[in-house]
Amino acid sequence: MDTDTREALYAITAVAAQFDVEPETLVRYERAGLLRPTLVNEVRFYSTGDIERLTTIRRLTDICGINLAGVDVVLRLLEEIRTLQGQLD
Repeated sequence: MDTDTREALYAITAVAAQFDVEPETLVRYERAGLLRPTLVNEVRFYSTGDIERLTTIRRLTDICGINLAGVDVVLRLLEEIRTLQGQLD
């Protein structure tokens, strides 16, 4: 694989620190099906897309007070909207 096409990956500890949460919080989001980190030797790594999704998750939980089941619904609806917008373009 060409190094220019590789996506940056960030360790769970770095992402947890960036969002001021415990790594267990990220694991909980993964178990709820909200995040899908890359596993390398049983260590979780997060892509830029994962971090963008995590930003949305944190906004929905912290600012809007939505629980994880609600976050799942919102994320699915946002994806559906993106799909429909793509079809319109």
